[in-house]
Amino acid sequence: MVFYRKYRPQTIEELDSKEIREKLYNALKSPEVFHAFLFTGPKGLGKTSAARIVAKVLNCEKKTKGIEPCNKCGQCVSIANGTNLDILEIDGASNRGIDEIRDLREKIKLSPMSARKKIYIIDEVHMLTTEAFNALLKTLEEPPSHVVFILCTTEPHKVPGTILSRCLHLQFKKATEDELVRSFERIIKKEKLAGEKDALRLIANLSDGSFRDGVKILEEMALITKDKKITKELVQKNYSIAGIQYKIAQMIRSLEEKDAKSGLKVVAKLASEGVEVGHFMQGLIEALHNSLLFKIGVEFVPGNSALAIDNSKLEISEIKKLIELLSTAKSELKYAVLPQIPLELVIVEWGILPSKEAGPAELHPRPTSSVASLLWLKIGGKGI
Repeated sequence: MVFYRKYRPQTIEELDSKEIREKLYNALKSPEVFHAFLFTGPKGLGKTSAARIVAKVLNCEKKTKGIEPCNKCGQCVSIANGTNLDILEIDGASNRGIDEIRDLREKIKLSPMSARKKIYIIDEVHMLTTEAFNALLKTLEEPPSHVVFILCTTEPHKVPGTILSRCLHLQFKKATEDELVRSFERIIKKEKLAGEKDALRLIANLSDGSFRDGVKILEEMALITKDKKITKELVQKNYSIAGIQYKIAQMIRSLEEKDAKSGLKVVAKLASEGVEVGHFMQGLIEALHNSLLFKIGVEFVPGNSALAIDNSKLEISEIKKLIELLSTAKSELKYAVLPQIPLELVIVEWGILPSKEAGPAELHPRPTSSVASLLWLKIGGKGI
């Protein structure tokens, strides 16, 4: 079994987010249990795992340490195995219509078969139709005493305010480096692996705040190293971190000089080496962000994967504009026919933007590569 499934948190204490642990303790130790929870946040932060833990807390037959589930009684074991008939997990994407919600409304009237509470976990609840939300709202307004809803979503802004107002909202924020390292250390201990703290911190930086993504990287490194120690150097080697940081520095120099040709060459090199463009763009944005903070005079501690560009020739207004362009381009990656196109467009657009120091003849420099020329024409450059 893969690590992220094998080591899913089974108790509130095992949840790696301190804020979520505290909120769940406070909510569940109250004699009056909330009839609806709303868990929101990016993917891979443990929303579904937390929902199952809540189900166990509300139905455990032999609680330990106050409200913690025992994970040994019939209810806890069946919930963990996904075989409990009173705990229903529903995918909002494939059960999004009003007919499915109406069917659910009829079934919730029935008492639980063996548990104290019947739990409905609706994942990706934002995918429900407007009509389905309206039907669900009626249930949330007057829920049976034996039913608890746990709604999970990565896009809370798509959930109607009428639903939000009837739920206890717990926001799962991107994991901090310390929270991710805590999670990795728990797995390493149980798997009897050896790993450097710096290596774990580097994996945390590669995880983009996601427990699931971080654990996947840790498992990959465990398979690569076998019985050897997981070191920072091995992580850097296998994820080409040093090479990517060098290319980020090259890209920033190209942007400083408004040299579209050299910038496009860096992108072509990334594509040929199979580097994930989104990861590179994130590193580039982080580097520019660090440079912006440095120029403003804000103290910061750069992560292992972020460059601190303290001698950049770019002005504050230019860095701000680049971050805006790159952030927009990164959001467009999932729609791009070729993953490198959004970044190439930014490079070309930046290359033809007028510089403060540029003379009239330099306002629209002609790109020298064929790709750049085509893109330049699309943007509005004058004849080749």
